[in-house]
Amino acid sequence: MLDPQSPELKVADYNSALQLTQALEARGDFQYKGIHKLVLIIGDWTEKFVANKILPSAEQLSRELTLDKERVNAYLREMSARQNPPIVKKICMVDYNPTGDSSDGRIASFLRLITVFARPSQTDAGSSHRYVDGVNQTSFSSIQRWVKEKRQFPGKEAFQKWIYDCIDNNKLSETYASSEIGNLFQDNFDVTPVLKQTTINIHLKPVLKKLVDSRILYFYRNENALSPGNRSVFYYNVQDEIIARLDAYKKYLSERIIPELQRIGVLGNFSEQDLQNTRGIAGQVLPFLSPAYGDQKTAVEELLSLIHFEEEEKEKKEKEEKKAKLSELLDYIKSANRLVDLNYLRFRGEPIEEEVKNLIVNHDMIMSADFADKKGLYVFVLHKDCINGAVETAKRVFAATGNDSEIRVLAKMNIRDMMESREASSQFEKLEYSSLFKYLPFITRFFRSLFGNNVVHRFEAEEIRARLASEQNKKILEARTKVAQEEKVKLAERRVKDREAVEATAKARAAAAVANSDSSSPARSSGLSSEQEAEVKRNLSAVLDVIDHAWGQDELPDREYLLQALGGDMDENTLINFLKKNAKKEIHSFMVRNQEEQYSFPILISRRFLKKNGKALLDKAKRIVDEQKNAGMPEQEKFDFYISFEDFLNRTLPKI
Repeated sequence: MLDPQSPELKVADYNSALQLTQALEARGDFQYKGIHKLVLIIGDWTEKFVANKILPSAEQLSRELTLDKERVNAYLREMSARQNPPIVKKICMVDYNPTGDSSDGRIASFLRLITVFARPSQTDAGSSHRYVDGVNQTSFSSIQRWVKEKRQFPGKEAFQKWIYDCIDNNKLSETYASSEIGNLFQDNFDVTPVLKQTTINIHLKPVLKKLVDSRILYFYRNENALSPGNRSVFYYNVQDEIIARLDAYKKYLSERIIPELQRIGVLGNFSEQDLQNTRGIAGQVLPFLSPAYGDQKTAVEELLSLIHFEEEEKEKKEKEEKKAKLSELLDYIKSANRLVDLNYLRFRGEPIEEEVKNLIVNHDMIMSADFADKKGLYVFVLHKDCINGAVETAKRVFAATGNDSEIRVLAKMNIRDMMESREASSQFEKLEYSSLFKYLPFITRFFRSLFGNNVVHRFEAEEIRARLASEQNKKILEARTKVAQEEKVKLAERRVKDREAVEATAKARAAAAVANSDSSSPARSSGLSSEQEAEVKRNLSAVLDVIDHAWGQDELPDREYLLQALGGDMDENTLINFLKKNAKKEIHSFMVRNQEEQYSFPILISRRFLKKNGKALLDKAKRIVDEQKNAGMPEQEKFDFYISFEDFLNRTLPKI
């Protein structure tokens, strides 16, 4: 917001201004004839501003003063630009033209700059804040109206072509909303850089802030941008347009930048799945874009800043799909009119995800219950509108086969509390009692069957229910344990496969790095080309990956570890030569005291691993050293390692 005490808003004292202009007009050369009256007229307009929100332009002042426009403009420049503080305050106002050409929807067709002038009175205490702020509100309203009513998006293809051309010509900032709006504030009265900057500070910036606060514009800072014009980024806050810009950046990345980096050997080939991971691809590409790439680098930086829009859009789409899927599945469960097993429920032939299952189970119109038998664990669900249908189905199944599983599940769901009438609840209770008859002791069943008295008394039903519930809970627990163990085995197998894949990739890249070290040595002595430097950087990164992976697996890499990781293709001298030439600043090492036989060579650790995990490693080392000091029977090898590691970290971390 504008600071009322800002020096850029100061104006000369009212009485002093009148005396100065009166003295100028009294000169004998008539050079300033009418200037005093001009100040009085502007003052009169300014006093009425509170009521009508109107300030005069040069044309209006020229007509009222009956002087030619050139002379009035000269007087206004004299009073607003050459005096410090100014006698008259020049103010830039953006006005809306409703009769503009609506065929193109461009900003210049509907908005125009009008320069107006104010002569604050004595009550304003020498500040033009009230008038500048009021005119800025008019400018904001005009721009807001144009954006909402008249602005037209040029179309996705034309927009993409424009983005491409601007990136190629290092004019990406011209695609920002701030650039388009900023062009409106180019005032002919601003004849010096200081005056132009003043207009930006007291008019353009406050108007842009109002547009951002009202969500007309979307703003963020790109502190890494090389050009100051690319650091404050303003877009029109239209979701489809921001997504269109994001798509344009993604296509430019895949069609222009990546092929060029692949051509010079910096990047390898990417699979279709890799290219779908926009954040990952852009993160890999950005380190190879030097300042020489200009707005190509800036476009990738903005792509990384905007990628959350794509992720949010994707998340929104997924939520809508899940909502539609949930609705369709609920309709199916309702139409089934009986118990449904979630394990066998399918959506268009595909198994449903656990998240959707949870949404179904927790839905207000769904009752659920777990059930286990010798075959496995089941999750049954029932729509609350289908209780009567489920009871009838369970009754038919029990009468035909003697299987009472559905009756047990319905009882576990406490459907009696959900039934509409007491009669229906009583009928289900009778059905449940008849199904419990087979759980009575054999002698009891035998004698009751002889006399045709196949009934279960209430006290017996309570006892049988409790026993069946206990047995069922035990079966459910066993089934869940079995499922958890199977999942644990699958997860372990998957992790082993992933680890093997990572190690294989790291070994291959590290082998290539060391193999290329000798071939690049002559070039290094005479100066590397940009392609060779990029190759060395990529190869060194591969070696660092091997070291970081080892520490991530609680292993301690030294030169022998690296030789083993390379598969024995390189000898020790070649490896040491490569590390000395390329890794002095990126790899640190330390020896373990008193343990030369166990740790014959220095332990290697990368600078980036220390930067990320150094504090945690130091805390761990201090904790273990203290434990060993206080232990009754300390482990000497462990103590020597961690005391050496702690000393190394204390010396190294402050330098990183």
